[in-house]
Amino acid sequence: MVEENDVLSFLKDRNGQASLDEVSEGLGIAKYGPESAYASLQALKAKGSVERKGEMWVTAEPVKSSASKMQSIEKDAPSEKESEAPTDVDTIVKAMAKTLANAMKEAREPADEWELATKPMTSEIERKEKALSSLVLQPSDATEAKKTLIALPTGTFIDKLFFLPEGKPLGGLPIVGQFALTGLPGAGKSILAEEIAVNVSSEEKKVLYVTAEDTWQSPTPRFDLQSRMKQKADFLKRSWNRIQQNLYVLDTVMFPELREWNNFAETYRYVVEKENIDLAIIDSVTVLESYRGALKYRVMELARHNQMKGVTCIYVNQRSRESWDTYEMAGGIGLAHNLDGTIIVDYGRVYWQDQQSDLEVKRGEFVRIARVLDCRMCNFERNRIRVDITKEGLVRPATTSSK
Repeated sequence: MVEENDVLSFLKDRNGQASLDEVSEGLGIAKYGPESAYASLQALKAKGSVERKGEMWVTAEPVKSSASKMQSIEKDAPSEKESEAPTDVDTIVKAMAKTLANAMKEAREPADEWELATKPMTSEIERKEKALSSLVLQPSDATEAKKTLIALPTGTFIDKLFFLPEGKPLGGLPIVGQFALTGLPGAGKSILAEEIAVNVSSEEKKVLYVTAEDTWQSPTPRFDLQSRMKQKADFLKRSWNRIQQNLYVLDTVMFPELREWNNFAETYRYVVEKENIDLAIIDSVTVLESYRGALKYRVMELARHNQMKGVTCIYVNQRSRESWDTYEMAGGIGLAHNLDGTIIVDYGRVYWQDQQSDLEVKRGEFVRIARVLDCRMCNFERNRIRVDITKEGLVRPATTSSK
């Protein structure tokens, strides 16, 4: 068990600051949970011993005790003779200046973000050469340097949107890729995500499905998420018995405690590591953080964990404004930059010439589209593809792009 003093000593050894990952790895304790690095830092923060600045935890400056404050006040207070002296404007101004000067000396200097950013550039690195050199990598001749691009088939039309270097369809998502699936409400994102979950879990792959907007199993007559997936499985002739064995669900509607980040992260990690999950689908990422400005940090932490554990992941995301066929999404464009690619399933009226050319429709016509906006792992279909939602509740291409 790590004591709070151990955490403080660790921070002081690192010039008074360290990230949560550094504290966890440096002290050999869990990042989250009871008796974890996060719990210890929060306890120290409550005592005023540390503060959080961005992703860094820093030691707080000692606060003067009440006794020392009183001594300071008594020291600066005028004597009886001084108090009896006549007070004029000059005396008042001098007293005010003295008080202001003392206050400025004792005041805590606000954090200078630029100084914090450049501080490592002024520190001596010779003493840390051994530790720092272990963080520097070079190309390797090992097997890891000779990997080929592998696909995780989804059983949907998006398998044809990614390509091998020679130009042939990859046949699925690039394995262990982290992808945003975004679009306006009602575009068909969740419908597509459900079909992917059904297809992949029926092929002896382990799937973790996180639902934040619909309950998995309802005791009421509601046609719940499980019932809709069963209907899809029957229509697609997929084995429901296999799906039952390979599909795991985190229902944040039924279990609202999963909406608290620490609980969610620990449960997510538990399922991923215990069941060797191949594909995770999070519908939608708003479950990760109530403050949408912080979504990209949560997604980035999950993406790092998935990459280390070999998990392909689809993060369903809502459009943040009434525009379509764009990067606009909850969490901002920074969220898209943290992931390996972005897939759009969207709808709207066609006005731009490039949209008319891709979709072969007239100006002003209403369409549903699918499109890969970017992918850093391989080449992809850049043109928009027209899609429809069928009566069976599936997203299907309406026409095949001629390009």
